[in-house]
Amino acid sequence: NSPKVGRYRLDGEIARGGMGVIQKVWDANLRRSVARKLLGKGPSGSDSRQSDPRSVGRFLEEAQVTGQLDHPGIVPVHELGLDGDGRVFFTMKLVKGTTLKSVLELVAEEEEGWTQVRALGVLSRVCEAMAYAHHKGVVHRDLKPANVMVGSFGEVYVMDWGLAKVLGREDKKDLTVARPSAMQELRSERRERAEASPDTPLL
Repeated sequence: NSPKVGRYRLDGEIARGGMGVIQKVWDANLRRSVARKLLGKGPSGSDSRQSDPRSVGRFLEEAQVTGQLDHPGIVPVHELGLDGDGRVFFTMKLVKGTTLKSVLELVAEEEEGWTQVRALGVLSRVCEAMAYAHHKGVVHRDLKPANVMVGSFGEVYVMDWGLAKVLGREDKKDLTVARPSAMQELRSERRERAEASPDTPLL
């Protein structure tokens, strides 16, 4: 899509990872705060990832696969596009809360009303979200407490689908989630590169 200059106002950075940056932005059209994810800078601090087909492809795959997983336990994607500087981004629901990692620490310290039973309720919702994703033929491959957000009102979201694998894809450009009957493990370009270089950060 064409750049939407002026629609989003930057309100700060939420998190930064190896491949992406998540920002809090104000959506002037819909009058709400959302989270915006951009490709992070390359190892040299440049915007080289924005022009790297593999990095952009992986980023688009994350946005499109996440956007097709319509479940209360998976954060919804709102928009995929280019910003005013031509950088690819996608926006998603802004989740306010804490990570499951922090929740487990609170359980251990018996603080803020967190008990093992309450934490198991959160874990149960994570399992429901993952069962749905697996039914759709999508494997997360980076599921850990730090990638689960617990909202202020009990919402539970599985986050960060950047390493997800879609089973049963007919080709590399088919980013539609698989039908359950079509599930089968296929070799991917990323898997072949990982096997060729077993010490890569991706593996």
